[in-house]
Amino acid sequence: MLLPRFDAPGFLTDFNDTQKAAWSTFISDQFDQAARGNPDELLFDGPREQFYNPLKAPTDADAQTLDITWVAFPRNVTISTVSDLQRWRRAEASRDLQDEYCEWSVERDPQTDKITRCTFTCEGPEYWSFLAQSTPDVALALYQQFISPAVKREDLFLPDGRYNPRNRWNATTVNGAMHLIQVNNSLSAEIELAGGSSVVRVIDGNPLTGEQELIACGQYGGADRHSDPHIGATVNSLTRQKADITLANPVGLYFAGLDTSGWVTPDGSDPKSFWRYVRGTQTNPVRALFEVPKERGFVVGDIQINGRPIGFAAQITDFISMKLTGVACRFGKSTAQPMTGCRRPRPAPVAEALAGEAVPPLSVRETLREGWIRTR
Repeated sequence: MLLPRFDAPGFLTDFNDTQKAAWSTFISDQFDQAARGNPDELLFDGPREQFYNPLKAPTDADAQTLDITWVAFPRNVTISTVSDLQRWRRAEASRDLQDEYCEWSVERDPQTDKITRCTFTCEGPEYWSFLAQSTPDVALALYQQFISPAVKREDLFLPDGRYNPRNRWNATTVNGAMHLIQVNNSLSAEIELAGGSSVVRVIDGNPLTGEQELIACGQYGGADRHSDPHIGATVNSLTRQKADITLANPVGLYFAGLDTSGWVTPDGSDPKSFWRYVRGTQTNPVRALFEVPKERGFVVGDIQINGRPIGFAAQITDFISMKLTGVACRFGKSTAQPMTGCRRPRPAPVAEALAGEAVPPLSVRETLREGWIRTR
């Protein structure tokens, strides 16, 4: 069955009919690009024959849907710090360090400095740029609803009329977080990651199966993140079963849940009851709040996690899981041949390579030695 159209992330209802059609076309184009890869400039890159656009190729009856999850706290911060306090403080200092497809902002009581509310978002920047450019009044109203009634149109748009994703209400960890802005946190990156990791690779006669060897060879994301290596290895485990894969509609990055094991509230109440989704559906949520109702008589900063009061929203992200949803079908039917080398630039002259000159494959070890890719 062919998918009739791509819906907005989280089945959001901000779009009019014209926008819905244009958004579906945009996502479809991203799928086509991810399926092509860039074989004109890169060896062992494409086409990615086992990744498909569900608007153009059917999803068969044997389809299996799989939620791929990972921890929201940025692993890049964890591996570059020496203590919990240091990593929490550092992750909270800049949205540019929040690179696990989850970004956040914190509100504090001006008298006590205790946290009163934490806002988390995983909405893609492409969605917001498209929405704001085509219906600026809708974007303004959403900012006023979810960030602050004080938001003005001139806060969101540059003098030439273009939407500014890093506007004053969406640029820091203390003044609101409407959507993702970290350079690697995008829907386009999600789709490319799924396409790039779908390639089965057999190097020196050995299939690649490990998270790090796959991402090192395929170069489809950040090797030091929680998300990219895990997503890539999971996708690849499906294509190694000779299945075709795609991303479930609506394509997006979502919250998978919050684990409050080991959390203690002052009144013994369930801390998970203070976690709620405020945009998207319960299955595909794109915006979450952690906030204690005023009538409870305490605030977020009074809650303890493993014996320590919550002093940073970053502590909470240790327990937030993110997800994307993949779909695999036609198990055992793919005739795509594994690639026998790692993704790397074509040697000059390109014309000779395109004309069929044999290019020997490099092993993972050789690829690393040649410096084509960066890995730890």
